[in-house]
Amino acid sequence: MDAAQRFHAHFVAELRARGHDPAWIARQAWRPTMPSPDQVLGPARDRDLRRIELSAADVEALPAPTHPTPLDAAFHARQKLVLVLVPGFTHETLRNFSWHEQIQRRDSPHHVVMLHPADGDGPTREQAFTRRGALKLLYLRYPRSNADSQHIVPAMFTMLRDCASLQQWIADGYRLVFVGYSYGAPLSLELLATMHAGALRDDTILSATVGFLSLCGDIGGSYLADDVVHESPSFFSMRKLVGLASRHPLIAKLVGLGTPQLLADMEGGVRSLGHAVRQARIGQFAGSLPPSLTYFSVAAVMPLADYRRRWWQFNLDDYAMYRQALISDPVTVYNDGQVALPDNLVPDAAQVRRHHLGAVRTHHWGVSYRTFNFGTNRFPRPAFYRALMRTIAELL
Repeated sequence: MDAAQRFHAHFVAELRARGHDPAWIARQAWRPTMPSPDQVLGPARDRDLRRIELSAADVEALPAPTHPTPLDAAFHARQKLVLVLVPGFTHETLRNFSWHEQIQRRDSPHHVVMLHPADGDGPTREQAFTRRGALKLLYLRYPRSNADSQHIVPAMFTMLRDCASLQQWIADGYRLVFVGYSYGAPLSLELLATMHAGALRDDTILSATVGFLSLCGDIGGSYLADDVVHESPSFFSMRKLVGLASRHPLIAKLVGLGTPQLLADMEGGVRSLGHAVRQARIGQFAGSLPPSLTYFSVAAVMPLADYRRRWWQFNLDDYAMYRQALISDPVTVYNDGQVALPDNLVPDAAQVRRHHLGAVRTHHWGVSYRTFNFGTNRFPRPAFYRALMRTIAELL
């Protein structure tokens, strides 16, 4: 059983254990099959998703799973893991956090700490949400979240180096797994490579790190980002939006550009999400990725027909993502609305041990947010996270 099949089995088992019927399960997952490069891109590419579509009969034909071992305190005590959660682009301007159903729960069974950047010359600030469990979640709320990665990575390192909780967990024998969502994935990879190359001197963090997970990561670049910085965009012009926001403070606040720093960073940050910059950065950091880690990636793929975009469905999140998906869809149907499947993958460097875990049936925001701005995404994120935890724990 390869890694994608293993994750698929765990995800289906989690959904079955909660009483979901095969037809409903088939609408949350895809077959654990990686299409070939020619099937994803190019003249002979697939024009629909039938190749990976899962049916209710497929789910029924799967072997009956044993009851999943509880992901309880005993499981997490054995694993001794810290998940370092690195959120995505513009995260500091959003109402909700990535993984917010886990992070913002006051009744969370885990030990959840949010790491805020220092105020001026002060120390990095730690905000404890809960202190209940053996699984540690460290949410890295890095500054200048819409800037080019070269402005962000050094600040991330300083925050982690100065985090008292993290240093104590490492001293207690905990192992670190970086989880990069969206822009957080390439940021994490650049940080890990920079530490391994010695450009950022670290005595504890890298030696304690055993894994990395890209969650719909914008590692190879985004066709959406390419479009909005183009001189003749199909969607909208980022340059014109920044110019409009700089002249009208109310509009700036509405679009999440309410400070001079956010305005100054935006266009360069969006370029950092595009293929030209991402591919150049891969060329710079891939050879320096630490070989001691196990690298994982998981994607989302959503057909245009699945988006709940009608006015009576009251889902502005789905409508907004549908409009964004129209940019990537002519290039490849294997996309999550913002990033295409091939660009989710960890670079194939000689020293890198990587596992792609396949894709789930939702969009880019659905893997991380119940609500991004306005709307409800019903994708079963808790079951998805449990399946990821089981898979990663088995393969580390």
